[in-house]
Parts: sequence; C-alpha cells; structure tokens
Amino acid sequence: MNKDIMTTNKSEATKGFINLWLHDQTVYCNNCGFPYHPEMVRKNEPCCDNIQWGRNFDHMYGLIQQNRRLRDLQKNEYGSNKEMTMRACVSLPPKLLKDLEEFYKGYGEKLFNNDKELQTFMKDFPEFRIPAKI
Repeated sequence: MNKDIMTTNKSEATKGFINLWLHDQTVYCNNCGFPYHPEMVRKNEPCCDNIQWGRNFDHMYGLIQQNRRLRDLQKNEYGSNKEMTMRACVSLPPKLLKDLEEFYKGYGEKLFNNDKELQTFMKDFPEFRIPAKI
C-alpha cells in the first residue's frame, strides 16, 4: 500500500509535513540545532550560550505557549506597534522553518511565494500566528 498522499493544496501538504515532523524523536538544541550527545552533557561542554534540548514536539509545544503569551502582550489584536507601521507576523521553531523551506525547495517551490500565501498560512496555522487577527 502506498502511504504517499498526493495533493496540490499547499496547506494540506504543509499540515502533512508538520504532522510527520512532530513524530521525529531526535533530541537537539533548538537554539543552535546541535544534536544531543550524552557524552558532551556529561563533560559539561555546552553547544551554545542558550541550550534548549528537546524533540520537535517539545520545541513546538514551547513555541505555541510563547506565541500565546506574545498575543496577550500585544498593544492591539493585529500585532502592530502604536504607529501602525510595523506588525508581528508568524513564529515557528527554527528547525521547522528550515525543514519546511527544504521540503518546498525539493519541489522547486518556496514556502511563501508572496504575501497572500503568508496570510493563508497564518489563517490555516493560527498556532504560529502572533497577531490575534490578520
């Protein structure tokens, strides 16, 4: 049985990719991407200045909590500054962003080709969105 699902819908493809990505049990540093090595930890040799060990699921959970807090701290529901000249947009775990960009690159695509695709992503994946409204 073929488990590959073919689609031309970018949101469906992204959702499928994220669901697979979340199941990866590899432990790594979310800050620098360095893979976890017990020997390195035992010797107290840090990989970077801000070590954040975890799996994809752990980093995603932390980011969703962070985005909720950021949403609560916003000056307005659109995530813009008081002059309405700059606006918060999306926040993804660094590895997920890199992996999604690589995934689409393999198909000769970009993750976001234009502002409309970014807005669609914000609507389809509210957990990554900083503003309460788009």
